[in-house]
Amino acid sequence: MRSVCLAQNSNPRLLAGVAGWLAILFCGLAAWPAHALAQDVLPSARYPVGVRQVEYVDPADGRSLNYMLIYPAAPPSADATPVKIFLSSNLHMVWEAPVAADGLKHPLVIFSHGAGGNGSIYAWFGEYLAARGYFVAMVYHYRANTYDRSALYVRNRLWQRPRDISLDITHLLQDEVWGPHIDPNQIGVAGHSQGGFSALWIGGAEVDPELFEAYQRGWKENLVVPAYIREQMRVDAAPARDVRDDRIKAAFAMAPGDIQGFGMDAAGLRQMAIPAYIIVGAGDTPVPPKENAEFAAKYIPRAQLDVLPGPVGHEIFTNECDQVGRDNYPETCIDAPGVDRSKLHEHIGNAALRFFDTHLHVRRQTPN
Repeated sequence: MRSVCLAQNSNPRLLAGVAGWLAILFCGLAAWPAHALAQDVLPSARYPVGVRQVEYVDPADGRSLNYMLIYPAAPPSADATPVKIFLSSNLHMVWEAPVAADGLKHPLVIFSHGAGGNGSIYAWFGEYLAARGYFVAMVYHYRANTYDRSALYVRNRLWQRPRDISLDITHLLQDEVWGPHIDPNQIGVAGHSQGGFSALWIGGAEVDPELFEAYQRGWKENLVVPAYIREQMRVDAAPARDVRDDRIKAAFAMAPGDIQGFGMDAAGLRQMAIPAYIIVGAGDTPVPPKENAEFAAKYIPRAQLDVLPGPVGHEIFTNECDQVGRDNYPETCIDAPGVDRSKLHEHIGNAALRFFDTHLHVRRQTPN
């Protein structure tokens, strides 16, 4: 299309008067990506943020699935109070606040939690993006979350993670309440730890079947795991293949792991075609950067690596903790001396916002 425009612009008769300006305008619009022309422009001002739990039944097998949806909300009433999430602080979301009535289509990010965690412990991340116009669905992975977990899913049926992320996307887009507010062409995925691995996986990186089966076999033959659970485990890589969801355009992975342990080798990482932003703390001991984040970034074709310097650990990506959390879960809530979780959250949130805005082609008003 550009060569046609140059040919038109070189004709002095065409450039004369109104016809010339119309031709130039046409050329400029034709050169602009079609998806960008169709997308709404988000305001520069920040939104209030609402939150609610969404539950539904998988029509294929009757499983109960759920996620915490964090979204741009209407201005809160005078008596509205921020929701209190267990063990967490410094959150400002209003429970079940009305969705913002701005008539706009918004980008969507699906968030996958770490092994045995849940979406609410990363609520700060959802709030950061929602205040800037995103819908963020914080997944509670089936039988692999804080409130209902089994080694059958946390360690064997890992492929259920990307498949459930896809189901959640479909549910949101088809939902009569939420679907009209979401742009189906602006969908990204994020996650932490095993969720970071899941984000890369559903984004197109692949596991080697033999390596994945070796991982499964290690747990099935682990005598520490109760026999009735091991009996339900399968050594089968077939469900772990072809889990990519083409609706997802960008992946933001926080301290992803266990990259190689789960069977994702260099060849599999090279299969990821969408952009990836991989961020990790240099002091992460549960998921060492060299074998995980750095290894993944080395082989993913369009990956950007961000290593947070100093003694920044694995739990930096979870919510800031209240005093109850600090007293009872110091290994999760108390960071190394000199590490400021609040400041790092600002860095992480801003990095995610810039990454998703760029690769989901989010358009924003210019601040006054």
